[in-house]
Amino acid sequence: MVAAAISALFLSSIFAMNMATMDAIRSARESTNASQALQQRVESLRIANWHEVTDASWLHDNLLNTDAPGASGLRNLVESLTLVPYDSTNVGSTQLTRSNGSATIVSQNSSLLGENAVKVIWSLNYTGAPNDRQISRQIVAILAKGGVAK
Repeated sequence: MVAAAISALFLSSIFAMNMATMDAIRSARESTNASQALQQRVESLRIANWHEVTDASWLHDNLLNTDAPGASGLRNLVESLTLVPYDSTNVGSTQLTRSNGSATIVSQNSSLLGENAVKVIWSLNYTGAPNDRQISRQIVAILAKGGVAK
């Protein structure tokens, strides 16, 4: 009886450890997917020209109209893109969101076209492991008009 009880305790601890390991693996996979999605989104902005980067309609129609590559494994994904003038006295931002397969322009700052640089803040919010908790990931980049050399 004692040997059976010890065996049962040992097996239950193995199963508990296995569940914790599976949650850690799922969490790492989700984190990797979120990082890949954010990197792909920022790279899409980097290859766009200045008129496209500062135009909310272009961003809505060409970037946020499809899921980010690598984001398919993220549940209840909500993306948020915010562009603000960088090193400028101007205020106001352009903000777009994407959730449930649909993108929305929240606010638009048409004066971004005249700026020399913009700060890009791209955020992902999703439901992840363990315990279906809300997780946020964010990337921030500075994009300059005319590229690095100017």
